[in-house]
Amino acid sequence: MTPAPPAELAEALAANPKAHALFQALPPSHQREYSRWIGEAKRPPTRRERAAKAVAMMLAKASA
Repeated sequence: MTPAPPAELAEALAANPKAHALFQALPPSHQREYSRWIGEAKRPPTRRERAAKAVAMMLAKASA
């Protein structure tokens, strides 16, 4: 079982149901990597930016 994503990622996914479904479909290792990348940022604005970028990347891959 994967740990809960950082709050910023959870908020971004909650705002976009398609991205949330895509995130849930990812293997646990990919979910952890997104969470690690966002969570390692020290400043909250950076974490929010990374969460938004992660959602955009997931949506871009899904439409490609």
